Amino acid sequence: METENHSIPAYSREQATGFLEKLGVRYYQYLAQSVGTEKFSDLTIDDLPPDDMTETLTNSITLFAAVIAFAIGALTTVVSIWFEWKYHAAFSPALYYTYYVLVVLVMLVIEMAVLFWLGLRTTHSLACLTGDHRMHHSPSLPEMDSVENILARAALELPDPIVRYLNIDPLKHVPKSKLLLVGLLYKAKVILSSSLVNFILLSIFGKGSSRLGFAWIAIPITGLWDAYVIYKVAREARLRLFGNRLAHFMAEEITKPEMMNNLSETVKEGAIRAIATMMVLSQNYHPNMLVLLVKMCETFDIQDNHQYDNWEDFLALLTTVSEKERYFILDLLCIAAAFDGHLSRLERFHLPQAFLELTDVYMLRIKKLKAVLLTGQLHQAKELCKLDFSAG
Repeated sequence: METENHSIPAYSREQATGFLEKLGVRYYQYLAQSVGTEKFSDLTIDDLPPDDMTETLTNSITLFAAVIAFAIGALTTVVSIWFEWKYHAAFSPALYYTYYVLVVLVMLVIEMAVLFWLGLRTTHSLACLTGDHRMHHSPSLPEMDSVENILARAALELPDPIVRYLNIDPLKHVPKSKLLLVGLLYKAKVILSSSLVNFILLSIFGKGSSRLGFAWIAIPITGLWDAYVIYKVAREARLRLFGNRLAHFMAEEITKPEMMNNLSETVKEGAIRAIATMMVLSQNYHPNMLVLLVKMCETFDIQDNHQYDNWEDFLALLTTVSEKERYFILDLLCIAAAFDGHLSRLERFHLPQAFLELTDVYMLRIKKLKAVLLTGQLHQAKELCKLDFSAG
């Protein structure tokens, strides 16, 4: 599905926006309108609260959401257990199981609805801390991959779409059999929601009067599962919000005359290759990587579709630039590797081939950047994203 935005080169998204994502985006936009912040001017990273305050607030928001998630998981499980305890001997088996399945399904709908609502409220609350709480759209990205969309997918635990940009294929090294397995595992994760955990526990502990007492164990276990789900949602939302912020910050820094005057066309190409190769080696479509790549292409006015994601070509390019230019490219490579909050096996294997004698220094920087991105320390992350033509 080709977009109509011609300011970006060769962008296509293989799947249309799904119903749940559209629903999540609409609710996110409603939240932005309801709190009256959609017309606020953008805040810079320097305008945001200190890291210790941001980290405390993000932890408080996450903890509060986890407590609510625990409560809804526990309460919906209580209803199912109470029904079995009260009526397991009051109806014929056929009638009892009919009613029992109906109760479980109703509780499932209520639980999933509350968790979806809670996920969206939590991501919006976290967005308020970074200044991304209002409705806005970057002209560099298609509308269906705006901040609202990537947060809605994080809140509802929806997979990121398969995207083609500059002919870069992040899944080029992933066997089709593995892609199928990943798809099946994702569907299994959706099916294996707290309601199925609840059902399994009830099946083990909940049938028959001799086991009714043990059925109550399902209450805290289901609650903990729901709390963990919301914790993951908040963690991913923080990562996406901070990554989006930092991508725009780096683009603004590079466009300054003192920076642009030091960048040759070869260095610009190397910068694009650094991000593109990390997208391939990470083997996923994390939006942080895409936003960073799009912002760099916009900054350097890249419009062609060369094979930017070839690792061997990237290594060859590093040998053609000066020492300072190499440090600039390695800085960007390091940042790109940390931007999705995870280092894949391929990244761990290939990165030392580019870092060479600076491997320990840059791998430590990646580790620190990942940590501060996930814990809400945006000012420290900004310092770790500096591109200054020096080693490390």
